Amino acid sequence: MIGKIRQAWAEVLFSLLAAGGLAAAFFSWHSHHPPQQTADTVCAALSALLFLAVLIRLLPGWIKEIRNPAQDKQKTEDNPQYAHLKALGLFFLCLLLQTALASGVRLITRYDTDFWATFRIYVGLDANSYLSIAKEGYAHLSSAGERLHLVFFPGYPLLTGLLMMVIPNQVLCGFLAAWLPFLASGPVLYDLLRLDYGHKETMRILILFCLAPASVFYAWPMSESLFVLCAAGCLYLARTRRWFAAGIVGMLAAFTRSLGGLLLVPLAFEWWRQFRRSNRELRSVKQSIRDACCMLLVPMGLVLYLYINFIYTGNPFMFIQYQNSNWYQHLSWFFITASTQADYAAGALLNGDQSFWGLWLPNLAVGFSSLLLMLASGKKLRPGYSAWFPFYFAVSYGASWLLSGPRYMAVFFPLAIAAETLPVRRKWILYVIALPVTAAYTVMFALRWSVW
Repeated sequence: MIGKIRQAWAEVLFSLLAAGGLAAAFFSWHSHHPPQQTADTVCAALSALLFLAVLIRLLPGWIKEIRNPAQDKQKTEDNPQYAHLKALGLFFLCLLLQTALASGVRLITRYDTDFWATFRIYVGLDANSYLSIAKEGYAHLSSAGERLHLVFFPGYPLLTGLLMMVIPNQVLCGFLAAWLPFLASGPVLYDLLRLDYGHKETMRILILFCLAPASVFYAWPMSESLFVLCAAGCLYLARTRRWFAAGIVGMLAAFTRSLGGLLLVPLAFEWWRQFRRSNRELRSVKQSIRDACCMLLVPMGLVLYLYINFIYTGNPFMFIQYQNSNWYQHLSWFFITASTQADYAAGALLNGDQSFWGLWLPNLAVGFSSLLLMLASGKKLRPGYSAWFPFYFAVSYGASWLLSGPRYMAVFFPLAIAAETLPVRRKWILYVIALPVTAAYTVMFALRWSVW
C-alpha cells in the first residue's frame, strides 16, 4: 500500500514538473517570438500538448521499472526454420521494390533516359557529401573556404571508404555501404524483437518497419541503414549481457549519427533491470560496474567526431557553427519546429508549391503521427524503448530548420513495434494504410519534390 502511494506521488510530482517546464518554455517562446498566424500557434500548442500527454501516459511505466524492474519473459518457442533468411529476404525485397519504384518513376516521367541514369537521384542530397568524404576525407573546402562537410558524421563514409579500397567505384561502394548494413539489420532486428515477441509478431513488426514513409532512404547512399544496424546490434548485445561489444557497437552508432548518443537511454534502463535482477554477491556487483563502464563507451563516438572537428578547424564544435550559418539549424524546441513548418506549409499550399507535398506536409504528418502512435501504444513497449522516444523525438524534431523529419523517424524501430501493438484485430489494415503512403513518398522522392 505504501509503495502504491509513493508511486502515485512520484507520478504526480514528475507530471507537474514536466507540465510546468514545457509550459514555461512554450510561453517564453510565444511571448518573445509570437507566430504571425494563429494556425502556427495552434500547431505548436498541439505538438507540445501531445508530447506532454505521451510523457504523462508513459511515466508510470518508467517509475515502476525503476522501482521494481519486471522479469524478462522466457522464450516459449524456438525460431522457426529459416527465420533469419526470411528476415533478410524481407529487407532485400524492401530495397528492391523501393529502388524499382524510384527508378521506374524517373523513367516513366522521362527524367532519365536509361535505368542506370536513374541512380543519379541522390545528386543534391547528403549522399554527395558522404561520398566526397569517403574519397578525400574532410579536406574539401567550400567557395568560402569552410570545411562544410564536417557537419556529416564519419561512420558511413568510413565504411564506404573501406569498400573503395576493394572496389574502385565510388558510387557503387556508396550503395553497397547502405545495402549491406540494411540487409544485415534484418536478422539482427529479428533476434532483438524475438526476445520479447513471438515469430509472427516479430515478422509483422519488420514489415511495418520496411513500410515506414521514408524507407526509401534505406536503399540510397546515406547513413540510415548503418545506423539501424548499429542501434539494433547495440541493444541486442546489451540484452544478451555482452556489454563490452554493446558499447563498441553503440559507439559506432554515435560515430554514424548524433542521435546515436541517445542509445544511452534504453541501455541505462536495460542495465538497471539486469542489476536489480542479479543477486547481490560481490562478483555480480563488480560485473554490473564493469557493464556500466562499457555502456559509457557509446558517447565516445561523439567524442571522436568532436576530435575530428578539432583536428581540421581547431574548434571541436565547429560543426554547430556551420549548421547554423549554412543550414540555419540549431537545437530548439520541437514545438517551435511545428510552428515554423505549419507556416511554410500554408505558404507553399497557397502558392501551389510542390514543397507542400514533398517537404512540409510529410514532416508535420510524421511528427504528429509519431506522437499519436506512442500515445496509443507506448505503454505496451519495453520501458527502455518508450523512454528512448521522447529524447529521440525532441532532438530530431528540435532542429530549427527541419527538412528530414520522416527520414530521422524511419530508423526509430520502436515506432514499428508501437504500430504492431495497436488494438487492430486485422493487422493487414495497417499494411493497407502504410503502403500507399510509403509509395507516394517514394514517388515524390524520385521526382525531387523537396524530399530530403
